[in-house]
Amino acid sequence: MKRILIHISCLFLILGSMAGCSAPLQGEPGGEAPVVVSVWYSVEGKDEQELVKQLERINNEHPEIIVNGVKIPETKFVEQVWNYQAGGEGPDIIITKRPIIVALYEKGAVSPVLADNYDAYNSSKAVFTFNNQPFAAPWLIDVPLLYYRKDNVPEPPLSMQALVEKKVAIVAKSFSTAMFGPWWQADGGSFTLSGLPSLDAQANAVFLDKILYLKSQKQLIFDNQALEKFIGGEVNYLVSWASDSTALTKAGMNWGSVSLHSLLGPNGKVLLDKTIGIANSSIKTVPTMEISIRLVQEELLEVDTETSMHKAGGYMPASELYYERAPLGSLNAEVASTISNAWYLEGYMPDWKLLSLQDKAWGNIIGGSKVESELIQIQQSAQEIFEKL
Repeated sequence: MKRILIHISCLFLILGSMAGCSAPLQGEPGGEAPVVVSVWYSVEGKDEQELVKQLERINNEHPEIIVNGVKIPETKFVEQVWNYQAGGEGPDIIITKRPIIVALYEKGAVSPVLADNYDAYNSSKAVFTFNNQPFAAPWLIDVPLLYYRKDNVPEPPLSMQALVEKKVAIVAKSFSTAMFGPWWQADGGSFTLSGLPSLDAQANAVFLDKILYLKSQKQLIFDNQALEKFIGGEVNYLVSWASDSTALTKAGMNWGSVSLHSLLGPNGKVLLDKTIGIANSSIKTVPTMEISIRLVQEELLEVDTETSMHKAGGYMPASELYYERAPLGSLNAEVASTISNAWYLEGYMPDWKLLSLQDKAWGNIIGGSKVESELIQIQQSAQEIFEKL
């Protein structure tokens, strides 16, 4: 009997010691296999290099998942996602630009974004919002600014009108709605009026005539080498992207920047076209994958990750937190002012469909085409688009 009691006591000791040991965690030796999360992206160059580093970091910090990054060219992105999803495959997470995410949404290829722990500006969230539902999280963003050379310009400019009156030369790489939209809007320009296309409106024509006049007076110079002309000291003012600030700093310039919103008044709002978002697949986002997909998305949306991406490629973080302590007059303060006062245009709004029409017409007009004939032509194309909505 005594021997039986000893055996029972030993058995309880063994069971107790087993109960006190925790099972191996997922992704560790002896534990369950890691969950594989596929990330398809279209970013290139230094942006791609830094993204790969961030995916490797997530893998190292979270052994319960394996993140596989796959680069897809922008021109093939929509087609490849759609084709793979037709076979029940494709990416879990999508990282690409606004027009591509919109095209994927229209095909039903993305579902409401799982990430909810991020603090992007409302104007940037709107870009990926369809019928009041966010389908992607804004990650990185680019906005136009007016740069000036501090070595030749003692004080920052106060208004665009003051620069026009001083007859100074301003250089820009191209003439587009994304870059010159604030000036166009400040002058009363618009895509639509009462819900209908208004690309041939009088205000649009007046604005374009003014741009052509300033171009003829060499007060506005459009040149593919705009950045180089500014760096070389040929001009003191440049309208260009916030991401170009990295090139200016690298060149050792003493430069300053001003938001177009502050130069043009309350109506001078930027259209947030150059926005990179993070979305998830409508096919691959199944309940068993949601935790892993959300984890990867929210890791990428951390301010530290966005900051690393900015330092690598120049695109600005979409996070409000990043700009919280920006010194007055700094690049970050001017970008924050631009984004917070941006044109609030949700992703489903038909105005977006008129963007490429207007940009093509603007390019033709700068190239020598007549304002009136170009506006009539794009107005007809816009009406055809709206008839199909």
